Amino acid sequence: MPVDPETAAIAVVSLIGAGAVAVVTRRHYEPPPREGEEEPPEPLFETGVFAVLSGGLFVGLGYALATVGGWGALGEVATMALSLVGLYSVYATYTGRIAADTDRATALIGTISAAVLGVYPPLFFALSAL
Repeated sequence: MPVDPETAAIAVVSLIGAGAVAVVTRRHYEPPPREGEEEPPEPLFETGVFAVLSGGLFVGLGYALATVGGWGALGEVATMALSLVGLYSVYATYTGRIAADTDRATALIGTISAAVLGVYPPLFFALSAL
């Protein structure tokens, strides 16, 4: 049973994005201490939760963009415009033009999320040309 190329692309981009979020969470995120407990927070648990949640959000975003992109020429133009917004947001978030007052982990996770948004539409456009 062959796999639809869009589904495979969504899976690959979501896994890469979730992996990047997990790396950022593990290296840069400092979880707040738990209330009423003397034990420090579990960084591996936090990393796993962030990776699973972001992976799910990236999959949902991919399917939403694939659905909108399938609405004809207007859908393709709309998703490509979102791609430009996403790619500019990568630049602006990483350089501090957007969310300059956030910590490093939040800025990097925002950069990853914007990159996923920016990558999906051109990837779907390329797959539709095959």
